[in-house]
Amino acid sequence: MTLDLKGNWTDADLAKLLASQVDDRDWRLEVDAAGIASLADKTANPTGPDYDETLHCFLETWMAGTDFVGPSAAGDKVLVGKIAKALRENYPALKGPKFVYVSL
Repeated sequence: MTLDLKGNWTDADLAKLLASQVDDRDWRLEVDAAGIASLADKTANPTGPDYDETLHCFLETWMAGTDFVGPSAAGDKVLVGKIAKALRENYPALKGPKFVYVSL
């Protein structure tokens, strides 16, 4: 599942994205150059600086079992709200570096 940040999206849409994966591996929320947000599996597909340069921005990697993805994360309105705020503040224009830190 993906979330198009160019359109009208809601916190509920972001919650659906978070719920679309199981918290059984390492995940990172990434936004590509076209404004599409998705969850990238970092356990099977670790990346480096060359890959990160192709992205508009990305959040920290969420380690398996930490409840940042899955139904539990989707139901956490505070978590979803903080991530949504960070995305809105950094798309379409970045507020800072490509790595977007969200104080959780």
